[in-house]
Amino acid sequence: MKSELRKIFDAAEVESRGLDAREIAAVINSIPAEERMARTEILAAVNGEGGANSPEVRESIAETLKYMEMRAVDAREDRARADREAEVRTLAAKAGGVAMPLGGSALPGESDEWRSILPSASEYRALVAEGSPGAGGWAVPTKVADRAVEFLRAQSVFMRVPGINIHRFEGGSFVLPSLTSTTTPGVVAEGAPIPEATPAFGGMTFTPIKYADLYKASNEVLDDAAFSLRDLISGVMLRGIAAQVDKDAFQGGGGTTALSGLTKAGMGTAVNLSAGNTQIPWDAIIDAYSDIEAAGAAPAVIWASPDQAKGLRKARENGATGGYLAGQVTDSVASRGLGLPIYVSANLPLKTVIVADPTRIHMGLRSDVRIAVSEDYGFNQDFTGFRATYRIAGLAVDAPAAVQVIKASAT
Repeated sequence: MKSELRKIFDAAEVESRGLDAREIAAVINSIPAEERMARTEILAAVNGEGGANSPEVRESIAETLKYMEMRAVDAREDRARADREAEVRTLAAKAGGVAMPLGGSALPGESDEWRSILPSASEYRALVAEGSPGAGGWAVPTKVADRAVEFLRAQSVFMRVPGINIHRFEGGSFVLPSLTSTTTPGVVAEGAPIPEATPAFGGMTFTPIKYADLYKASNEVLDDAAFSLRDLISGVMLRGIAAQVDKDAFQGGGGTTALSGLTKAGMGTAVNLSAGNTQIPWDAIIDAYSDIEAAGAAPAVIWASPDQAKGLRKARENGATGGYLAGQVTDSVASRGLGLPIYVSANLPLKTVIVADPTRIHMGLRSDVRIAVSEDYGFNQDFTGFRATYRIAGLAVDAPAAVQVIKASAT
């Protein structure tokens, strides 16, 4: 985003407001004439129910500008790639029969005519070794189905919870100021001087770390595969990064190698049950709910490891007998408790339940997941490189009492 527009959006965000008429005009005037779609989307947002003064509309406009800039980058890359291919074709034509097209056609883009020279972006082939079934040979036998069976897609139960604060920022780090303490106001007599408050400020610093994945792919047989191996490998990288971030958000050790997870010491309030309590009871969750309220926060979510979710859903009125607290077995599986949604995740440590106010949890986001492809990667071995990166900056809790981490006994 242009620096002058960034100043407009930053000022509006600080003041928790939308954009005024002058600022809207500046945004629209910055949009190139060929970006009609972006203009239309912004005008529709401004004239919608929220109006230009809504912070939500401001965020919507910012997203529109971001995707407009992404399209512009893609267009520049496409033009540069076309120029490179045209240059190669010109050199090939000057070389005579040494690198002339196959099949006698000199029109670019037709079939396999340029397979005798450097592979172009339109000639991505196998991400696999055809002779080894386990390495991808199943993709190119004499006949194969037109889709691949993917492994189970893991869901991110951390990022799905509404209310978690995601702070987007630019630069090397990000500081979130906080008020750590202040004096208590009291009664002042008529005409008496009012004591001056003495607030103390602190700050939570977010420094981005990078989650990344890299695949190298042989440029061999993609044209013969019945499904898009390029899309498959991109999906695998995206899901792999999402799953790892989700796991670290719960149990990461912090530092330069992972996020600081909610179960790390100091992130929340630890509640360790005594020996013999291998199943967390609803009484412990009710206590955690009350402790969060006592801290001035509002409980809004329950995260549970699969082993503890089983026990909570099977809890009965009289211990081993009586009706199920979560409802009859003919009802839907319990997805709420104490009025809070229950999210079950294998990314939590075993024997763990977290009750939290998600509005007291903060994450910094430096850049979204990006997929990049390079034909130059492993050039001497005829490889294509696929890379996924995601820069996220820390995980912080502004009030540890608002996150109650209940741990059942191991024995």
